[in-house]
Amino acid sequence: SAQNVIDVSDHYVLPGFIDLHTHGIGDVLAEGGDLVRFAEIEASFGVTACLPTFFSSPERTIANLKRALEKTNDLKKCPSVLGFRLEAPYISKTGAGHLEDLAPISPETTCALYEVSQGKIRIWDVSPEKENAIEFIEFATSKGIVTSLAHTSATVEEVKRAIEAGLSLVTHFYDTFDLPVETDPGVYPAGLTDYIQIEDRLTVEIVADGVHVHPHLVEKTLRCKGLDRVIFVTDSQLGAGYPPGIHTLPNGERVEITPDRGARRLSNGELFGSAITQLQSFRNAINLFGRTIPEASRLCSRTPAKVLGLSGKGYLAEGMDADIIVLDKDLNVRYTIIGGRIAYSCCRSQA
Repeated sequence: SAQNVIDVSDHYVLPGFIDLHTHGIGDVLAEGGDLVRFAEIEASFGVTACLPTFFSSPERTIANLKRALEKTNDLKKCPSVLGFRLEAPYISKTGAGHLEDLAPISPETTCALYEVSQGKIRIWDVSPEKENAIEFIEFATSKGIVTSLAHTSATVEEVKRAIEAGLSLVTHFYDTFDLPVETDPGVYPAGLTDYIQIEDRLTVEIVADGVHVHPHLVEKTLRCKGLDRVIFVTDSQLGAGYPPGIHTLPNGERVEITPDRGARRLSNGELFGSAITQLQSFRNAINLFGRTIPEASRLCSRTPAKVLGLSGKGYLAEGMDADIIVLDKDLNVRYTIIGGRIAYSCCRSQA
């Protein structure tokens, strides 16, 4: 009964990519509110499900959530957007100096953010060492929200208590984590990252651009955690998906994007953030980290679906959601199908 027949001879047919941590793509920032355009660009890189990620103060986040929901008719206009992710304000430190976006954890702030989101917050980041963190994790877990360890200086014992309360994810593993401190000369110390490696109750995110985390550490994590407890995310910013070169972003920032150094500010050479897409994460899993295509698909599709409990997504089988991508032999996206409808083709894009 199919109306359209697509010839996929000599192509790879895979479940669509799922990116659970993305701040921006192309010329669109998640917090700008144009999530329809955001989702369209994501689809061109094979993403069939994503979580636009906000990093702002409570006041700005409330305004941004309201605007996003109003512009998208409560997300009905962008079915690939699964909901929202809040990376701030409940973290202890930032990777880019936005201290004004941090706030104490309070029931009033939590309820205000949850209510304005209409229950559409799917992942909420937290530093377990903050006051009231355990009560927050328990509340979020009771609402079906995944809580993620992020931007933290917590001790192992503090993280253990957070896990008991429901914490289950680790945000961009290694990035913004403290290095182990030698307290006994001659004795090599163990730090929080070492504990996370062997804690089976935690799934970890990795920014798989080969810049934010050294490839040796990525390989170590994949061996320790296994493919069912590692997900590749982009943590992408404005300019993600742009070709190598110098670009002026919509916010006026000038950045240089190179494959070996990522996206860096021209003003001071600092990392601007990730400039990769989930398609590039998938390619890197194969070409940089030596995984097979099925293994790369698990890192970019199946395990992310498991994190959110999406039983209908992440692999292809009868009765599953028809979120499908078709890649050519060079791993370029030819078609992206979301919910059985062509959302992107290499020749034309359909809303």
